[in-house]
Amino acid sequence: MRDPFGREIDNIRISLTQRCDLDCFYCHREGEKKACYDILSHQDIEAILEISQEMGMSKVKFSGGEPLQHPHIVKIVKIADNCMEDVSMTTNGILLNEMSSELKDAGLDRVNVSLDTLDPDVYEKVTGCNRLEEVKEGIKKAVEVGLDPVKINTLLMKGINEDEIEELVEFSGEAGAILQLIEMTTSLEGIDERFFKKHHMPLDGIAEEFEKRAYRTEKRKMHARKKYFFKDPDVEIELVRTMHNSTFCNNCKRLRVSSSAELKPCLLRTDNHVDIRDDLNNGKNLKDKFMTAIDNREPYWC
Repeated sequence: MRDPFGREIDNIRISLTQRCDLDCFYCHREGEKKACYDILSHQDIEAILEISQEMGMSKVKFSGGEPLQHPHIVKIVKIADNCMEDVSMTTNGILLNEMSSELKDAGLDRVNVSLDTLDPDVYEKVTGCNRLEEVKEGIKKAVEVGLDPVKINTLLMKGINEDEIEELVEFSGEAGAILQLIEMTTSLEGIDERFFKKHHMPLDGIAEEFEKRAYRTEKRKMHARKKYFFKDPDVEIELVRTMHNSTFCNNCKRLRVSSSAELKPCLLRTDNHVDIRDDLNNGKNLKDKFMTAIDNREPYWC
């Protein structure tokens, strides 16, 4: 299935809930309002994934909020494993230590863990709690049980964590995880522009430094993202730059679903969502809504 710009849609990202045990000050909640506490049931997920599979999608990523806060997350992963070739998740990692084995057995293939700092004081400032050690143990456990790859997602922020890059590189290498350094983005509409101007940190200088240090580099087909391979420590690093990045948008193959049951053709767009709450029990209507959402897709950064 392709959108009007010829981009194949092969994966779907589902926000299961907006419930979360952290309160990160930069959280965009997948484009949903903070006060939204809707939750998609495992029956809803099954209906969505069956249509996704019928339309040629083979990958799903679960997000939130915090997906591990969903009361039926293991059952949902099992459902996904029956429909999709690749099942992944993005999580804050707090419950990962206790749940990694069960999730792996249920069919979870890989996981992304949000970790912006290794400094306990900074972690508490960013997230509102002091559960850093639980997250670190969760990352190690995920690697241990065979989730592959385990990626650490670090949002670089000026005045917050820009001096921790080397420590994060070291920890990722020790844990056996891939480090993704993410550049903060904002929308064309200038939402949260003051926050963006205060904390935005461009990755150009880091890219130049990594280019010199890496013994090998690769370019991922998806988004043409650069990968850097270091020997000391032995670690793989990716730089994620989406803003004003037409290559990123032109290679987007994802459709999103919000926890309030809206199809979202683009994370940054707010004017082209398609409500499917009343269609989840009607296969024909649901497929038509998927078609509408795919027709609504267009690159945000051109």
